[in-house]
Amino acid sequence: FSSACLVTSLSVSLQIIAVNSSSDAIITNVPDLMATEIPRIFLLDVPQSSAAAQAVNRKKWKHEQVRRASVLQGFTCSRIQSFSTSKVLSLIRGCRRRVNQTLVLQESQLTCMHHYIKSADLSAFSQYPAEVLIYYNYSMIDRSLCRSYFLSLGAADFSVLSSTLSFKKQTLFNHARGCLGISGVSISRDQLDVLGSMSCFLSGEYIQSSDPYVLEKLKPCVDLSAEQISALESVLLGGNTSYGPSDSWNRATLESLDLLPLYLTAIFRNHNNMLISCIIFLKLYLCVFLWSPVETACTVGQILQAQVYSDMFPFAYDVPQFNACLSVQTLKDNLEAVTDRVYDRSYQRIILDKLNQAYPAGLSDEVLQVLGSASHVATPDDVRKWNVTKIDTLSSLMNQRKGDWVPEMVQLLVSKYLSVNGNTLGSNELNALGGTNLCALNTSVLNNITAASVERASALSLTSCSSEKKSILFSIAQNVFNATNTRSTNPISITTYQLLQNYLGNNTHTHTDSRCVSLRAASSLTRGGQ
Repeated sequence: FSSACLVTSLSVSLQIIAVNSSSDAIITNVPDLMATEIPRIFLLDVPQSSAAAQAVNRKKWKHEQVRRASVLQGFTCSRIQSFSTSKVLSLIRGCRRRVNQTLVLQESQLTCMHHYIKSADLSAFSQYPAEVLIYYNYSMIDRSLCRSYFLSLGAADFSVLSSTLSFKKQTLFNHARGCLGISGVSISRDQLDVLGSMSCFLSGEYIQSSDPYVLEKLKPCVDLSAEQISALESVLLGGNTSYGPSDSWNRATLESLDLLPLYLTAIFRNHNNMLISCIIFLKLYLCVFLWSPVETACTVGQILQAQVYSDMFPFAYDVPQFNACLSVQTLKDNLEAVTDRVYDRSYQRIILDKLNQAYPAGLSDEVLQVLGSASHVATPDDVRKWNVTKIDTLSSLMNQRKGDWVPEMVQLLVSKYLSVNGNTLGSNELNALGGTNLCALNTSVLNNITAASVERASALSLTSCSSEKKSILFSIAQNVFNATNTRSTNPISITTYQLLQNYLGNNTHTHTDSRCVSLRAASSLTRGGQ
């Protein structure tokens, strides 16, 4: 979704919630694809029935919502100690991955799940989330079932492992070698299919010696090491794969390789292949040609709508040619398409300069909403002329996928927005700012945030806030989520702690009274203490 669509989605969700704000009705009435816009405060009392679990797991959630929704949050051991074992197992089964559905689970939840599963049927591998299998005691698994175990484990996301338990990757791979009969460093296609995501931590030696099908298993991997990349490139350059020699590759080949070419270097030293790779991966990486014409007049042809939508755009134009061949009118008529395709700051500065020519009185909301990452080349003088009057505009400008602002620019943009009569830092605005940008605001601005705005906002990450700013926001959140007064000797509830957790930062130690003790106790419980 665009930033504007997200704001609209939130507004629609809140209107649906206003009709009936019970957790049961919200889970039923809010469309699955809009579930990410449900404020956390409405997810505290989700029914614990199987039907509710199924409804919850059909929807897509943000991580902070998953931690607050009772059905999913129940997987911390402190939350389900009153449930029967059969009920817990039913809920765990409801969390297994389905087609087009991803449920984010943390290590504390997974270890809690395993605590219950290990007392039940350890062989029902496919009935539970694949990540739970990471924590199995392999010695307890019947060797006749080990292949089934690793086949199910191959669907797991191993990024859930904490650094403390990262050794499990190698341990599990060693067990898999024994189970599958892998000798030496050569792995067959069939064995690779069983390993699944475990292929992502194969060493370079295994990658080079195994069936070329290993390339397919490496496509979804992230953060490949230099050794793995070198081995991957060696396999591709060897030409003994379904993709053939690299000099025969075309656009279709690169598309079928998915993201693998982004790791490679030697293959794209050839000029033509570099051009192809730039075309295919325009959205991901900025490729720079090895030549730079110096003509200032437009010599390669005017940029018209057809050129803007061409695969060659903007690579057929160096900076001087881009400036010379792009007219102000073409830019105005195709602004969103141009900004969506141009990532180099030199080109973006040209775009902004031409827009300043087109709109000498300042850029309108409609222009700013499609400016994308090009907005980040603006100077303070540019921004002072911008008309930031709508929440959709603020949301688009604060979209961190388009780049990060320095604090001074955040302050300037927000002050432009707040200078408009009727504009405040409501829940939509807080969601648009997120955490980092919110922390850039002055304390005088933060003090004007209302409790109602915080209540309906998403979880705000305050890690980059100063202690003073954290304290301001914590006081507002504490009032919203009904935390016990700091002078009280009564401990706060786990639910209240979880709602406040994002506002605590690392300053829990500053609360030296009984409330601090209760917060620490709640913290240990939400980590899945058993």
